Amino acid sequence: MNELKNRLLVQLKKLKGIDGNETDDVFLFALETAIYDVLNYCHLDIEDWPEAIDNTTILMTIDLINEASFIFKADASAEGEVKSLTEGDFSISRETKADAYKKNHERTVIFSQLPSES
Repeated sequence: MNELKNRLLVQLKKLKGIDGNETDDVFLFALETAIYDVLNYCHLDIEDWPEAIDNTTILMTIDLINEASFIFKADASAEGEVKSLTEGDFSISRETKADAYKKNHERTVIFSQLPSES
């Protein structure tokens, strides 16, 4: 598990453009959460982890970090991504944490339906 987390952590930090180690604890927590979500949903053991789902797991981790506010300097006013914007009578809709979870869940469903490598 540690080897997988460290491999994904390196990729995640490259994607986010982060060089230091100050965010590692937060990233590792989110990575572990995403990894366990994938393992549970796909009914896999850690030894059976297919590298093909590394990128999806990293994207799920980024969603967890962004949507669940696992950010160091997050404040109470932190909101989700803008989902829609209307100009007439101005309206902004934001993505909820439930929407973010559903998006992550849909990505996991795709990989649970892939044929296993035997």
